[in-house]
Amino acid sequence: MIKKLYLIGIGPGDSKYLTLEAYQVIKRLDLFFIPDKKGKKEGLTEARLALLKKVKGEEAFKVIPLPFPERPKSVNYVEKVKGWRSEKAKILKDALSNYEEREAGFLIWGDPAIYDGHIEIVREVAEEVSLDWEVIPGLSAFQVLAAKERISLTQLATPLAFHTPRTLRRLKEIREPTVVFLDNYETFQLFKEQDLTIHWGAYVGTEEEVLLRGDLGEIVEEIKSLRRKLKEKKGYLMEIYFLKPKEA
Repeated sequence: MIKKLYLIGIGPGDSKYLTLEAYQVIKRLDLFFIPDKKGKKEGLTEARLALLKKVKGEEAFKVIPLPFPERPKSVNYVEKVKGWRSEKAKILKDALSNYEEREAGFLIWGDPAIYDGHIEIVREVAEEVSLDWEVIPGLSAFQVLAAKERISLTQLATPLAFHTPRTLRRLKEIREPTVVFLDNYETFQLFKEQDLTIHWGAYVGTEEEVLLRGDLGEIVEEIKSLRRKLKEKKGYLMEIYFLKPKEA
């Protein structure tokens, strides 16, 4: 059984966005677990492998692909996700048991603490077996987007909100600066009548990065058309955007 597992935040995927701590941990380790993405999302697996090769150079290392199932789509979202995470915990636990007295890393997009379930998954594993584990923080895409756009996400005396499309669509209006992750439902169009600025990015921080900004009502159709073209071309879309009321 692996003695210690590191959940390593790798940022948006380019090695230049690795923190020094993440770089040093990857450099030291020689065993890594990564989700085994197939089909249209195979590029996510390849990007992780490319990052490891960039950091490790000529050093030998081993990668164990984990056959995690795709997240189920259901109206019973919370219960389905809990069950899905338990499935992943079992797969991870079985994989960890195949290696004795070694440390290993698990590469996580962005930051493990922000809209990523692997902390909960590893905690579930650690409740069943003796496992020491540590979280290595990473940059999130919204931080890179803000830097690229040269904007401050936080305004004077104003809160900053974080949403997924599932929670965003419950709102009637955007009242404070808002970061939105992976909007497969194009929920931003629900607010096109409101006076908002949008900073939108796809594959932020990679060579395939695409950025778009402007008045939401004026560019909403452009964003919808662009995101669909990008998704069709690549097979998946990694996106992040920032909505800001004009008066904020």
